[in-house]
Amino acid sequence: MFCRIKSTPNSPRRSVQIVENRRDPKTRKTQQKILRHVGVAMNEAEEKKLRELAEELILQMEIQKITNSPQGDLLAETAQQDVQPSALLGRPRQKKLDEVIGSAAEVTLGEIVEEKRVIEGIHEVGGHVFDLLYEGLLESLGQRFYYRLRDLVLARIARPSSKHQTQKDLVSHFAKEHSLDSLYALMDKVHGKIDLIKALTFARTRSLFPDGIDLLLFDVTTLYFESTDTDEMREFGYSKDCRFNTTQVVLALATNKEGLPISYELFNGKTAEVSTLIEAIGNWKKLFDIQEVCFVGDRAMMSEKNIGLLEASGYQYVIAAKLKKLPQTMKEEVLNLSQYDRVPAPEGKSKRNEPMLLQEFEHEGRRLIVSHTDSRARKDQHERAALLKKLEKTLGTQKKGSAKKLLSNTGTKRFIKMNESLAMIDEAKVAEESRWDGLHGVISNIKDASRLSLLQRYASLWRIEESFRINKYTLKMRPIFHFKPERIKAHVAICYMAFSVLRRLEYQANLVQKIPVNQIIDTLMNVQASIYVHKTKNQRYRMPGVFSVDARKIYRAFHLERSIDAEVYC
Repeated sequence: MFCRIKSTPNSPRRSVQIVENRRDPKTRKTQQKILRHVGVAMNEAEEKKLRELAEELILQMEIQKITNSPQGDLLAETAQQDVQPSALLGRPRQKKLDEVIGSAAEVTLGEIVEEKRVIEGIHEVGGHVFDLLYEGLLESLGQRFYYRLRDLVLARIARPSSKHQTQKDLVSHFAKEHSLDSLYALMDKVHGKIDLIKALTFARTRSLFPDGIDLLLFDVTTLYFESTDTDEMREFGYSKDCRFNTTQVVLALATNKEGLPISYELFNGKTAEVSTLIEAIGNWKKLFDIQEVCFVGDRAMMSEKNIGLLEASGYQYVIAAKLKKLPQTMKEEVLNLSQYDRVPAPEGKSKRNEPMLLQEFEHEGRRLIVSHTDSRARKDQHERAALLKKLEKTLGTQKKGSAKKLLSNTGTKRFIKMNESLAMIDEAKVAEESRWDGLHGVISNIKDASRLSLLQRYASLWRIEESFRINKYTLKMRPIFHFKPERIKAHVAICYMAFSVLRRLEYQANLVQKIPVNQIIDTLMNVQASIYVHKTKNQRYRMPGVFSVDARKIYRAFHLERSIDAEVYC
């Protein structure tokens, strides 16, 4: 028997184990069998204590082996006098089940009862990723607040809910004891570390890409409150969730093309979407280096002020073009499909491998790339037909003077004309709209890239839209129930950390096998252990549950091993 130290790449965690070399009688090969997991050290001091504890345990185990042998009685008395293990060194040792209630053959179902089940996968794998991303917070927060924050972030991934419910879930499902007041005290601590959290997140994302981050996807969404109170953060504004009767804040998020987080900014709820980019870039420049990067954004970002800022800062950009806002002469050029080149569809972008019409124009010294596909045209036709059908039904029941309601809807008024006090569908507007079916354009200042490559860069924008869905629905970032500005910012920061952990989980797990985010969460939630109690000895111990194939692959992606031994539960 001897002590073995197992380290984990890119993590300070070091597992201290007692192992023994055993020869397989069939293959005659020597294998190392783990006899006991002593503990996990986070630094050299802990490792030293655990090593000392392991040496004591080895002595005990060797003496026990001698005692149980036919010759053991001769040395039993001497062994008891010489070996006095200290209970103060390192962590309390974990006893095996047979040390507590005898061998497994002697245990009957009538002697034990299940007390509870503990979810372990989220903390074993998610906790490893959290340490990988945010170990830089350990020194500034202190150990107590750091591990409390880790539990809160992982609970947001596993069972997103209010802080009150989270506190209960941590106790009942994860065996993590935290009071509700301690969680709110933690949020106040987090508020002062938001810039450090952003910097650490960016550094960890950048570390995965030695050649640098060449693409930055940028978009904006809104997060609503179940409240109508306003203050410096909460305001009424244009809601992307159509919650115009409640206050909101505006969230700007940036990721790379793999969906890994770059940074975020939180704005007052009435902040215009188009003005968020300028302030976000200004703040990010203070925190980290974003020199050579290409910004990708949707039409809402296409203002002359934003484009001018990007160009003045030396950044490249690919932004969706507002084709219908072009000068009339250029619009006619764009609509003349006979001048377009027919090119193969980008690989993997079309299931039918249909060709694409492609043309480039110059607009105000910038490149305007316009494409047309039949599938996009059919989609545009279908959506317009559905809207017109709904509009016809509404127009059929209208009364005099009710047209104002239709004209206030920006999605329908472009197809309506007035006749006295009644509204009707304008067929000329419908025909004009149909001319744009299938067309899509981007504006860029990149001179040396091909037309297709610019379109493909913009196509990566779905990643940021997916990121918003993860934050809003998977992590339930909204509705927000806090009302103090500091707590609101801390809540969003905690959700952002949960998003960062989840994206890193997905990225590294996909190196082994493609597993969706929700499936990763479900798989780790099912990595559990049952806590049993012996009726007569009143001793609790852990019995690991089923370890699925997907869970095994996820653990392997992070070079982690799961303990499958029954152990005393302390």
